[in-house]
Amino acid sequence: MLQIVLVALLAGILVRRRVIRPQDIDTLSRVTIHVLLPCLILTSLLTQFNPSSSPHWWTLPLASMVMNLAGIFLGWVLFGFRLAENRELIAMCGIQNSAYLVLPVGQTLFPSSFDAFAAYCFLFVLGTTPVHWSLGVMLVGGKREVRLKEMINPPLVASLVGVTLVLLGLNQYVPPLVVDSTRFLGSATIPLATFILGATLGEVRLENLPPWHKLLRLSTVKFILIPLATWGCISALHLPESAPLIASLCMIQAAAAPATNLILQARAYGGKTDLLGGAMLISYAVCLLAIPFWLTLATKG
Repeated sequence: MLQIVLVALLAGILVRRRVIRPQDIDTLSRVTIHVLLPCLILTSLLTQFNPSSSPHWWTLPLASMVMNLAGIFLGWVLFGFRLAENRELIAMCGIQNSAYLVLPVGQTLFPSSFDAFAAYCFLFVLGTTPVHWSLGVMLVGGKREVRLKEMINPPLVASLVGVTLVLLGLNQYVPPLVVDSTRFLGSATIPLATFILGATLGEVRLENLPPWHKLLRLSTVKFILIPLATWGCISALHLPESAPLIASLCMIQAAAAPATNLILQARAYGGKTDLLGGAMLISYAVCLLAIPFWLTLATKG
């Protein structure tokens, strides 16, 4: 976690010093989302996704969707069913940073099996994306209607294409040169995504922090209730023994901080970016302890 923080801290300092400008972050984000991340997704799925050895792979996107919706529901309950005045914080309760934060953690923890970890992660993201770009947009931007094209993005398309090719057995016909080229581009995703994460948080100001009792409710759902429920599920299914990599992925996802893309969505649709940014910084500080705690508890407990 400290390795990731160091890179993110450097990015944040560069933003504060105006070496990196907001428009630079937007450009880096577009390159990552439209080119690098899809390449990493395709490479991981084409080379590591094996339905025969993981017959229950479809449970990962389903588990992701359940985790997201459960977090939003619990947030709605803990915030006293007051949706109108707490919609941004309720969104943060359920929509986590399922790629930009989880992938660097996985690369650091599982360097020898990272491709398999990444493949599982992208299957997990298949369930997160529809919730993020539907309920997420409506909550943080106050948008009543979401167009279908807003839910279709390059990472989702790459995930669907990769899964389809593997299920049809067509991945073996993809030329090695194509796979090697996508792997070469995709290898830049993790460090650049970590840099973007730090740069995005570096833009945030602390002047408009939510009240402490609201931050406590957010942290209770995001870093206690959801990880606790996930721990109970993977323990009941004996995943730490039968599928330790999937168990670790689920715990990291459950304890991950909210998605920084919520800030970008709020910026695009006129939401409360200052409130989101302040709560986001606090959440990432708590996340530094939450991920190691829950991951250790799940794998060693």
